Amino acid sequence: MTLGFNTDGPLTDVLAGPLLRRISPQRMVVWLVGVRPLDLSLMLHPNGHPPRRLHLNDKRVRRLPLGRHAWLHLIDVPLKTPLPSDVRIDYDLKLASEQGDSGIADWAPHLLQEGAKYPCFVLTNDHRRLLHGSCRRPHYDGPDGLARADAWLAERRESPEAWPAWLLMTGDQVYADDVSGPMLVAIHSLIRRLGLFDETLKGSTVTDSQELYSSEATYYRREALLPDVESSADLRERFFGGVRKPVFTSANAHNHLMTFAEVIAMYLLVWSPVPWRLGVIVKFCVWPVRRQSCLTDRSRVRRP
Repeated sequence: MTLGFNTDGPLTDVLAGPLLRRISPQRMVVWLVGVRPLDLSLMLHPNGHPPRRLHLNDKRVRRLPLGRHAWLHLIDVPLKTPLPSDVRIDYDLKLASEQGDSGIADWAPHLLQEGAKYPCFVLTNDHRRLLHGSCRRPHYDGPDGLARADAWLAERRESPEAWPAWLLMTGDQVYADDVSGPMLVAIHSLIRRLGLFDETLKGSTVTDSQELYSSEATYYRREALLPDVESSADLRERFFGGVRKPVFTSANAHNHLMTFAEVIAMYLLVWSPVPWRLGVIVKFCVWPVRRQSCLTDRSRVRRP
């Protein structure tokens, strides 16, 4: 089985994001992943109020390398002048380059609602309504709830009083245990394409991430690789009544993510359509023991 990414084509500057992690009248926290350290400015356009432009210097942005072509940008901006409540606030992230500034409409138009120039948010004065979601699961056999939530907001774009005060995502935001075989193949392909960092795996039956990726048990048999050592006796006694279990106790641990790079790649693939455009499946052969599961999962995997 092979899944190939186009390693010759250029990488886009932004792989995923921006995601609003926290907003309040005095603070904005934003998450973004680029292929290099980015020079960014934040634009705010509150309806009925003057626009603002804030350069995101090193005090406002932490840039963390995740691999050769992946940099996490943690943007945390204190706001001296509080943002207004109960009005639509359009925002933009300007990316500086030799060719000039480009905004979200240029490098992430998929984030814009139909007819909109910018993405937006609303700060409410009360907690009258919330949107609740759980973890992203690309092979779930049903419609995408987050896409429906976005459509619901788009229908009320001109009615900020109807917007919820919260988007509450409980859980880990991705299913790290219940991962389909085809999705894990895509994850490993993206790790190679971006050069996400390797790591050692203490206590496991494989010594590092590369040994994990090349192991015969890496697809649909990962429960055989998970740590189950004598040093976990106290843990088993306290939580499982002494019954021997692997450290990862999910009933769906056959493709459980085990490395930091796998988690990062999973996040990129479920939160953005951009990584999927780096390549296509050129050949896909299923594992005989899991043939039906693999074919079913492949048909269900949903890209953002």
